[in-house]
Amino acid sequence: MISLGDLGAYGSAGTSENFDFTKKWLDSFKVDLDIVTGNHDLEGVDEFFSDRENLEAWMKAFKKRTPHFCTEIAEKVLCVGLSTVRFRDTAYSSHEVYIDEEQIEWFDRVLEHHSAKDGWKVLVFTHAPIMGSGLRTLQGVHIKNGCAWINHTEEKTRLKFFELCNKHPCIRAWFSGHFHLSHDYEESITINGDHDVAFVQVGVIGEKSMRDGRRQTRLVRGDSKSIRIYTVNHHQGGSERLDMEMVFGEAGKPDKIHFPKEHDEWIVPSSAGWFSARTPSAEDGCFLDSFLSENPDADLVPVSSALAEKKDVVCWWHMADGRVLGVHDGLLVEYDPTTLAPLGVVVEEKAMAGKELMIVDNGNVAMLVSEGPEGVKTEVIHPNDDGSYWRKFQRNKMARIRQKQREELARKAAERLFMNRSAGERLKLLLNDKISDESSRAEALKLLDEVLKQSQSSLSKPVLENAK
Repeated sequence: MISLGDLGAYGSAGTSENFDFTKKWLDSFKVDLDIVTGNHDLEGVDEFFSDRENLEAWMKAFKKRTPHFCTEIAEKVLCVGLSTVRFRDTAYSSHEVYIDEEQIEWFDRVLEHHSAKDGWKVLVFTHAPIMGSGLRTLQGVHIKNGCAWINHTEEKTRLKFFELCNKHPCIRAWFSGHFHLSHDYEESITINGDHDVAFVQVGVIGEKSMRDGRRQTRLVRGDSKSIRIYTVNHHQGGSERLDMEMVFGEAGKPDKIHFPKEHDEWIVPSSAGWFSARTPSAEDGCFLDSFLSENPDADLVPVSSALAEKKDVVCWWHMADGRVLGVHDGLLVEYDPTTLAPLGVVVEEKAMAGKELMIVDNGNVAMLVSEGPEGVKTEVIHPNDDGSYWRKFQRNKMARIRQKQREELARKAAERLFMNRSAGERLKLLLNDKISDESSRAEALKLLDEVLKQSQSSLSKPVLENAK
């Protein structure tokens, strides 16, 4: 049995109490267990000072010497797991799953020593999927906040995992969770990479954790000829469904991958209340190239008007600097140039409403254009300092906590200063603040009584009338 992390809910996640509770629960299955961390497993910010301390408590609870694991479960069948190691130390969203270079180097060595030429089959397990997997993700949650893919915001290493899949044909399947989505989407199992790796979305068990009404677990069965991946439907009494079969090819020949006939439980993403990312493909055609080939003399490309005619098509293009932008469901999105995986949101739907998106000078400039009473207004979409375009909307959680703590300290200091003033001064401050809520109004009336007792002449008649 393998757990992909996120062992507890908000409030209990990442704590010693939660680790101990989960360990007892997982032990109750009485089978061998391997486990990796999820982003919430390092969220014990009230108990642990650092990510390292939090991670060590997790390893101690589950009797692990390292955050990664390597287990041979059958003859030349290897399970490998990698863990996220930071929460407090992230530059942006604390929920970005981050695998450090020490684990990446260890992973590469393991794959080198278990080559496909020697007959090895490797199954990989991480909390989040890798960039290039093609699995369905949530644009408004994980893409927007830069925490969809492993090492999402670190350009240096985020593509390393996909490169390792292409380098080592022994990797046959990669399992991940993180999105709290079920297995009932066409992109819940994808086949990608030079050696047809199966990337497998894994659902959730808890009722409070599901996003689409489905509670599911993956079940893998195998023998010397194939592996078969099933869904266990907890919301249907534990019923099983075969989702994919990978039949191993003979020496030097590729594996054959079979999907059963479509079932009647598919979820249509457009019917959900959230936006689900769509990865563009080469078959879509680069919009900028196709437009300019048909309009060679055009000095600008009106993207929004083109989308109005093709509502169901992802419209994407290369900017002059090589970055890839696209529009989907009314948002402007940046994609990774190599894998075309969505990186992040550049302009949100509200900011784009009522505006025309135009690409100028063969992809050198992207701008929003609107027309109003004062004439035409333009807003250039400038790249970030690192050359990317997508915006980092979510700050590190510890930074947000410290900001709230500073605000609370300032508020209490102001209250102490306020209470040290005379009753008359406090009343004037409250009156000048244009009292609107019941608690402040009650405070003002209380102070007014106190002032009247002290001196009827301390306030002018208009002020007293205004207070009443």
